[in-house]
Amino acid sequence: MEEETASGVHFDNNTSKVFGHDDNLSKDVTSMKMKVRTDVQSREIAAQHTKTVFTLENRVEMATKRFNLMLTENTKLRAEIETLLNERTQFMQVWNKLIGQLNTGKQVINDLIEQATVTFNQRDEELNKIQALREREKAFVFRGIRDLKNHTLEMCELKRTLDNEMKLQEFLGVKGQFREMVDLNAKREAERQAKREEKQNKIAAFTQILQTIKQFTGEQEIDKLTAHFIKQEEENFALFSYVNELNDELESLQTRMEQLTVAIDEARALNVHRDQEQAENLEKITKELEEQIALADTAENNLAKCNNVMDKLLQGIDSLFKAIRCDNSPILELLGDNTHVTMSNVMLYLGIIEKRITEMFHKVYWVDKESKVPQLRLDEEKRPKLEVPVLNRIVPTQPCVLCVEQEHMQFVSEGLEVPLTRAEAMQKLQERLMEDYTELLHNVSGCHLPAARKIIQRRYQ
Repeated sequence: MEEETASGVHFDNNTSKVFGHDDNLSKDVTSMKMKVRTDVQSREIAAQHTKTVFTLENRVEMATKRFNLMLTENTKLRAEIETLLNERTQFMQVWNKLIGQLNTGKQVINDLIEQATVTFNQRDEELNKIQALREREKAFVFRGIRDLKNHTLEMCELKRTLDNEMKLQEFLGVKGQFREMVDLNAKREAERQAKREEKQNKIAAFTQILQTIKQFTGEQEIDKLTAHFIKQEEENFALFSYVNELNDELESLQTRMEQLTVAIDEARALNVHRDQEQAENLEKITKELEEQIALADTAENNLAKCNNVMDKLLQGIDSLFKAIRCDNSPILELLGDNTHVTMSNVMLYLGIIEKRITEMFHKVYWVDKESKVPQLRLDEEKRPKLEVPVLNRIVPTQPCVLCVEQEHMQFVSEGLEVPLTRAEAMQKLQERLMEDYTELLHNVSGCHLPAARKIIQRRYQ
């Protein structure tokens, strides 16, 4: 009985332990079930993650756009700054040139002032000399005028005496001549006879001319002959005037004709030049037209190819939409009964296809995750193990901190820092690669900078 009682007690203890272990297992199972997510929770979390990713992508896109706008504005400002710097350089060149001219002008003005001062001093000296000479000249002039007056009076007296002597001598010479008047009447008669003969010869010559005119004209009366001669003279004068007018008009017409000939030649040359220009322009326009026609044909061919590609893409999108069994009821609510994919509604179809593919990916992922047994990758053991080499094997010592800081300070500018473009960054990197940085590999004790000497002095103090 005691053994049965002891065995019963032992059985009760084992039973209580088993029940306690079962309770613990049930609690663990319940907690594990609480931790496992349901399909609804997984979908909500996936949708939330998708929404978060979409929001973050939008933020990244907006930040990228803002960054691009800032880069564009920076590029414009940089171009404007470069333009202003060039203008400032040109202005400084002109300014320095004008300053040089101003200094040269000031030097010239100073030289002129010095020369004027020296000249003014010389002028005072010369004026003093001239004043002394004038005073001396006045003294000499007064003396000369007095001597001249004396000499003039003496000369007038001598001339008056000489004139009286000459007149007296002439009067005495005339008085002493012998008068002879015998041949004076004969000379006068001969002169009268010569004049008379000359007049008679002229009358005979005129009479002969008059007779010749009468014989030539056939008119014996002198009055009629005179009237006819006057009339003929008037006609001749009128004809002469008319001929002069004709000559003047002919000369003006010749001048006008020469001007017109020159104008015609110029007009012909201008027309030839214009014809050549028009032919060249026409040929140029024809070539441009042919090029534009060729470009238009190429563009039409490209447009046709693009339209074919777009039609194929739209057909492919429609086939994909139907193949993955997407719901087109939201599109039909917006567009009515239009069930075809067009350029206007293709983005709606693509959005639905994207959502459907995302849902399918999530389903495949969860199914694969539930059915997949975790195991190690086969290539974990084959991964190469790299050993980091010791720095002393690569370089003899570390770079000097002071020299590196000075090297970095060389690239710091006092102006506004702007981001570099891709080409500028590549150029900077190439310049950095071309430089030799082995000079930086030394200790502080081997540095030649003043800061290194200060550090060494502090070390030994």
